[in-house]
Amino acid sequence: MNIGVINESGKIENRCGLSPSGVSFLVEKGHSVYMQAGSGLKAGYTNEDFIELGAKVVFTKEEVFGRSDVALNISPINEEEAEFVKEGQILFGFHHLAVARKSLVEDLLKKNVSMIGFEIVQEENDELPFLASLSEIAGQMCHVISGHHLQTGQGGRGLLIGGVASVPPATAVVVGSTLLAQSAARAMLGAGAHTMVLGRHMDRLREMEQQVGRRIVTLMASKYNLARISSVADILIGAVLRPGEKAPVMITREMVKNMKKGSIIIDLSIDQGGCVETSRPTSLEQPTFIEEGVIHYCVPNITSTVSRTSTKVLSNMVVPYLLQIGEVGLEKACRADPALARGVYLHKGYVVKKRTAERFGLEHKQLFK
Repeated sequence: MNIGVINESGKIENRCGLSPSGVSFLVEKGHSVYMQAGSGLKAGYTNEDFIELGAKVVFTKEEVFGRSDVALNISPINEEEAEFVKEGQILFGFHHLAVARKSLVEDLLKKNVSMIGFEIVQEENDELPFLASLSEIAGQMCHVISGHHLQTGQGGRGLLIGGVASVPPATAVVVGSTLLAQSAARAMLGAGAHTMVLGRHMDRLREMEQQVGRRIVTLMASKYNLARISSVADILIGAVLRPGEKAPVMITREMVKNMKKGSIIIDLSIDQGGCVETSRPTSLEQPTFIEEGVIHYCVPNITSTVSRTSTKVLSNMVVPYLLQIGEVGLEKACRADPALARGVYLHKGYVVKKRTAERFGLEHKQLFK
């Protein structure tokens, strides 16, 4: 099987589809790996690092797509890249079709591609393995991001997250009860913040309390509680996720208006539209904006900031699936592994995710009859 990795640095994406270790696993099993030149540079890997382990370096995206049976992407494929996609190709990566353009999906359907989304590969216990791994990273980054932007020179409230003797710590409010929310809550606790979590699943809130020895305050995420608690937040982290769907708006503009001036919102749900009404996607180059006097950090590819760690994690996750597909083909691999099957958006000219089809008003067809 031929596997291609494109260079996505032009989209302000620092992560790479495979690490050198991942390449070595695939090459040892007889697969060919085509890396676009420079695809690993921002993750700290040179072309030579990949060549030494058997990868072939090519120089254009068009050649990567043209040579590969499976193309790996980190940031969602754009219109330019979609033109290079060939008939019947497998596209494996982050796609976020819940917030994609209908025209892009229609173009890919015409090419009979199979599209697998990292973000919707889902185990029987509802765990999302790719997102769970990256959630650990994104959650840990929250205290670094908030600590920086709360500084006076950044326009923040001039607070130290953990406080000092005679001065109380900052108040961090996490909205959501996902693994991402759990990771963010642990990170804020570790930084010394007074941490509160609002979610809609009692069992998950109870689990979070037990994990940290009841050092967090948990509440149900009712409109009343969200309005009341957001008004005391110095740091508000949105970590709401509905796999394959647009994130629901949990924090309204009115709630943002009532927040403290110079406080910060980190909307980790922005990949799927955001859970804060005032959020809009930002970039690593310009990560923040101010709305209603509140700093908003809304970078979709937040883990790209730690590109080497994130590349290793994603590579470790995707390689076993690639080996499985390479051994028996996509359809047999999906039949053998329901988690992989749940990750398929498109297959042979049809939308196989029902809610995705409903969103675009397109025909839906089951992956297997």
